[in-house]
Amino acid sequence: MDLEADCSRCSGLCCVAPAFARSADFGLSKSARTPCPHLAVTAPGEAAPCTIHTELPERGFPGCVTFDCFGAGQRVTAWADWRVAPDEAFGAFDVMRALHEVLWYLAEPIDVLADERAALAGRVAALGPEADVAAVRAEAGELLGRLSEAVRGPGGRSTARADLVGKDLRRRRLADTSLRGALLMGADLRGVDLGRSDLLGADLRGADLRGASLSGVLFLTNPQVTSAHGDAATALPARVHRPAGWG
Repeated sequence: MDLEADCSRCSGLCCVAPAFARSADFGLSKSARTPCPHLAVTAPGEAAPCTIHTELPERGFPGCVTFDCFGAGQRVTAWADWRVAPDEAFGAFDVMRALHEVLWYLAEPIDVLADERAALAGRVAALGPEADVAAVRAEAGELLGRLSEAVRGPGGRSTARADLVGKDLRRRRLADTSLRGALLMGADLRGVDLGRSDLLGADLRGADLRGASLSGVLFLTNPQVTSAHGDAATALPARVHRPAGWG
């Protein structure tokens, strides 16, 4: 299943379905199920491009840059276009995005618990908009927790959900550490070897990753990387895209 967004096959669902308020992440406020004024609303069956896509941060929309539907947008658009069937499309998008995110984590490219993850991924991939997202997340969370512990080993430490905002972490040993849900906004991680740390849900907005090694980390997503600062020396997992400007 395609777990990467392809805006050329989407009707702009992420620019219409969610509500957002004017803030450091968004340059304006809009209600849910209302098209962003920067969206080029086209005819049903056609892609709906963002007219400021190449300059989102400069125009005050860094929150858009860090959003990822994990491929749910084009999947929903293929059978429910919001310009024709809005209730069906918007309801499906919320659920399918959550399921696709779970599938991204289950597809972690390591051999540990591979059979269990493949079995669960198969069941999740077969679900539709009627799925119980909370139940799916709970089951996947338990499995991913066991995966994290197995990979990080008995010496793995945990700073899950820790407040590390703006901290200088260059002298902290973070390899094999659970940083699930940790707040790392603006943290200094230059040159840090994160080894096999667990970054599921960690907030990396504004974190300095120049020269850091993240090639072996668990559960890293493209939005997390896009929200941080890095350079050509930053090592990333193969399936995570290097942001433009990192060299």
